[in-house]
Amino acid sequence: MHKRGLTAGAVLLLWMFMVSTVGAAQSVYVVKAGDSLWKISQTYGVSVEQIKKINGLSSDQLSIGQTLKINNEVNVQAQSAPVSAGSGATSVYTVVKGDNLWNIASRFGTSVEKIKALNGLDSNDLQIGDKLIINGTAPAVQKAATPPSAPAPVSVSRSGDNLSGVRIIESAAQYIGTPYRYGGAAPGGFDCSGFTTYIFGQAGISLPRTAAGQYGSGIAVSKSDLMAGDLVFFSCGGKGIDHVGIYSGSGKFIHSSSPRSGGVIYSSLSEAYYSNSYTGARRIIR
Repeated sequence: MHKRGLTAGAVLLLWMFMVSTVGAAQSVYVVKAGDSLWKISQTYGVSVEQIKKINGLSSDQLSIGQTLKINNEVNVQAQSAPVSAGSGATSVYTVVKGDNLWNIASRFGTSVEKIKALNGLDSNDLQIGDKLIINGTAPAVQKAATPPSAPAPVSVSRSGDNLSGVRIIESAAQYIGTPYRYGGAAPGGFDCSGFTTYIFGQAGISLPRTAAGQYGSGIAVSKSDLMAGDLVFFSCGGKGIDHVGIYSGSGKFIHSSSPRSGGVIYSSLSEAYYSNSYTGARRIIR
């Protein structure tokens, strides 16, 4: 009788341990205003595809208040080190408390100047939560041990939307300072749509030659859901779409502006000129 009581108690304790272990393997995230699958995936260090699979989503559309299941095993990895595509590859790093450009550059084996050039930064000021495009060697990620009954950790996708967009921006950033040339679509000089046509062409993606034509490509994206690599469009002359650039993150975009502005430069969507003439955005990379 005494032995049966001990056995029953041991089974109960084991069951409670397994339940608590499995429960710790996942958390629930509540969607808030401004969220997108890409932003959530970057926060938790898990791919967009995995979030969609876990939650049975068939599209990227989210609604405020929607609950999403997230794998905490991956979250532990995401908090311990930046999400990286591998040694020497391009990464997206989220700024945390205590960060500055110097220590981020040292951690990734790159330079402050390169980080500033890739992200269109004109000062060393950073804000917690800023996402930075990095090209360097990320520190090793220490993987958490998998609990006996928990799902296996999910590895970060190396070919998802965010990484493809980052590569587009990295390619575009190489041409900062290239002069504006009307009708130009080569490194000797670009007009706005010639620049986007050339950059996407280098990635094997064919775009129509004009800004208006490119506006008919891809899928429409709201301003609050913009991510690196999206095309942003403007009606600068007030008579239809006549300008295009590539969104680079943190409210900025890279484009071939004009001879007077210095050719290929970074600009901010919040600048009055572009804010007033902004028409919309299209996502080419999916």
